[in-house]
Amino acid sequence: MRKTLQWLLLLLLALPPAAGSVAARQLKPHVGETPSLALPDLNGRLHRLEDYRGQVVLVNFWATWCPPCRAEMPSMQRLQDKLAGQPFTILAVDMGESEHQVKEFLKEVPVSFTILMDKDGTALRAWKVRAFPTSFVVDAEGRIRYSLFGAKEWDDPDALEKVGALVKAASSRRAGREAAR
Repeated sequence: MRKTLQWLLLLLLALPPAAGSVAARQLKPHVGETPSLALPDLNGRLHRLEDYRGQVVLVNFWATWCPPCRAEMPSMQRLQDKLAGQPFTILAVDMGESEHQVKEFLKEVPVSFTILMDKDGTALRAWKVRAFPTSFVVDAEGRIRYSLFGAKEWDDPDALEKVGALVKAASSRRAGREAAR
């Protein structure tokens, strides 16, 4: 009994830091090569991550049944809106649900970014996703630069600064290539 109480107390002490607010979560540096990502969107069109080279890509793994996933979708849309016209895109990868379920959710929370369907969990395994939502920020060269496990307010100062710096670098490289032509 005493040992059980000790474990329970330890668990209770560990919960407050783990249960931080969505807005307080910081993007963690995570430099590495990206796993393969080739999935259909809601209309059946295939999207491959390499097709987005030259752009910064937020890859977000989510599901409609996941409350934190649902909560962060509007902030992802606001980030997309703030970076409109710049080399930035969002690929939101739904995990194992039907197109009908996702389309019903999108009636409640409309977004303009691309929703990809990972019906068999191939991308989930390749990207080693263990919790929902999980997000990766991929730079214009196709390298993972940041990762986040859990929900985030994607238009908060932390995200805008980090993602914005990558977008600015991608824009500068693009302008340099065009000037060299």
